[in-house]
Amino acid sequence: MKLGLGNIRHLLKSVGNPEKRFRSIHIAGTNGKGSTAAFLASITMEAGYKTGLYTSPHLVRFTERIRINGAEIPEKRLVAYARALRPMIEKCRATFFEATTCIAFQYFADEGVDIAIIEAGLGGRLDSTNVLKPMVSVITNVGLDHTDILGRTIPAIAREKGGIIKKGVPCITAATDASTLRTLRGIAARKHTRLLRSQRVVSFGLHRTEASKVAMRSRTYSMPGVQLGLAGPHQRQNAQLAVAALEILRRNHEQRSSFERIDVSAIQRGLRNVVQNTGLHGRLERIGPEKRYILDVAHNPPGIRTLVDALRSGGMNDLVVVFGVMKDKDYRAMVAGLSRVSGILIPVAPEGERALSARKLFDYVRQQRIPVLPGGTVRQGLRSARKHCRPSQRILITGSHYVVGEALDYLCRKKA
Repeated sequence: MKLGLGNIRHLLKSVGNPEKRFRSIHIAGTNGKGSTAAFLASITMEAGYKTGLYTSPHLVRFTERIRINGAEIPEKRLVAYARALRPMIEKCRATFFEATTCIAFQYFADEGVDIAIIEAGLGGRLDSTNVLKPMVSVITNVGLDHTDILGRTIPAIAREKGGIIKKGVPCITAATDASTLRTLRGIAARKHTRLLRSQRVVSFGLHRTEASKVAMRSRTYSMPGVQLGLAGPHQRQNAQLAVAALEILRRNHEQRSSFERIDVSAIQRGLRNVVQNTGLHGRLERIGPEKRYILDVAHNPPGIRTLVDALRSGGMNDLVVVFGVMKDKDYRAMVAGLSRVSGILIPVAPEGERALSARKLFDYVRQQRIPVLPGGTVRQGLRSARKHCRPSQRILITGSHYVVGEALDYLCRKKA
């Protein structure tokens, strides 16, 4: 990891600054970035716009990170871009993420996308994606994560996330924390732009008769019954934020004519068909016989709290939990959260040096007197979970994108 914009600027300049050849929406935040980005991409696709989507990390295939209209970048194109860029990568000693970002921007520019939805990798201010000047900036929320890099307080992390705010570019946020909002407003004022709250741009409520639907209303849009394609109450906030970002675009006189095809019908289809359109997986996703497996990429304490609340609101507890985490995460708080829905916990470690060892995690869980079984690798943990899962129980797989990715790959190969 190498925070800063010097390398990415050199890389992009060497290939003709492709980031200046497409319009974009830029998204940062602690949690919900991937879902919000997917909602936005799905809606713009349904409206007929050629849409690029750049997200990270991937779950199974690297090419998942770079998509146009839902299709992953072809491997041959990826290899060609990497080969051409390699001399400059070596000269700059660019990082993996810097090179990937440059390739994504090249691909979107070369393919002439109408709009690109770009998710920041880490933080915002010094993230490689922050060379963009988007039409609107989006900040989902701010929580304590990556504290060794971004800061140990909410205001400090908010300053890093707020670094994506650009001069004259409106910023919309779903954040509700007072200190976060003060910090973001201060940055917006210095950049001579507006910070808007999604809750005030788009009103939200539950459908009167159908519990699975929501109602949304803004100055431009009125939707009494919307079906969301992602499960969990927290996805309502992400969908509201996505619609609020599009509302801001429609209010902008310079952008209005370019995005007039984003109507109520396109929004409804986009929110409903988000998984099919974007290939988003691992968000309270249920697969296997009788939807036995639940996969969620919650990877920090705020994400785990949101996941657990969603599970409990759906009447799901006493789960067999397959859990793995990275070394830099507050795994103690995550274990405490999961204990609220765990009948038994199986610690695992995905591949890679960043992963916390399954043995260390097992020892900690046992010390907390939480029912636990040894797991080992993700595959071993899944086998153990299947062996010890009663017919009435479900198996939850969570803690990291890498854990969910390995599990998804294995379960799909085995057809669960």
